[in-house]
Amino acid sequence: MSQPWQQQPDGGGYGQQPQQPGGYGQPQPNPYGQPQPPQPPAQPYGQPPQQGYGYPPPQPQPPQPYGAPQGAPGGGWPAPPPSGGPANQNIALAVLSAVGATLVMAILYAFFYDAMFDESSGEVTKIGYVSLAIGAAVGAGPAFLARRNIGIQVLAAALALVAAVLGELYGMAMILSEYLTNGEWSATKIFFEEFNHLWDFWTESNDPINYFFLILAPVGVFAIGQAVARRTR
Repeated sequence: MSQPWQQQPDGGGYGQQPQQPGGYGQPQPNPYGQPQPPQPPAQPYGQPPQQGYGYPPPQPQPPQPYGAPQGAPGGGWPAPPPSGGPANQNIALAVLSAVGATLVMAILYAFFYDAMFDESSGEVTKIGYVSLAIGAAVGAGPAFLARRNIGIQVLAAALALVAAVLGELYGMAMILSEYLTNGEWSATKIFFEEFNHLWDFWTESNDPINYFFLILAPVGVFAIGQAVARRTR
């Protein structure tokens, strides 16, 4: 007696197993009975990756001009300029301090020049360290108020040389007033009314070492300026 013919399921040919749900490219069944979240579409091969969700792409920054101040790392205001920069200089006060120190040091050096006069020999004992002290006093104000300003230091060096020369000239006038005119002519009168004769007498009585000592006054200005610049660097 023949057996009834049984129809095979679709797609299940001879020797083939029926396909299980959840194959490649098909949604997998959830064993716990909960719906799965939607999956993003697969990225085609060779395409650039997309940006993450919620983060806009970085915007290109415009180029900064040369010399423009740059912001601090991580944002915020740029760092303040270093101490002693152009923003911290006081040119007017530096010049006034140098002029005032020139007048004061010229008068003090005149009294010192008169005190160093030897009546027996008729000569004045010269000390080179005095010129260095004059230069340091005149250059102290510009060194602190106009740091690393070459123009102000050159001006202070010229004023220091003027202070040393005027101090010796007025000191010479004090000596002449005391020993030559016996007080009949004051040092101020000799300095202003007989300046030409005073200048000739001063130049004739000087020796080369005296001019070398006078040059030490500008040297003192640059020395104090370099010392202050190194301490504040």
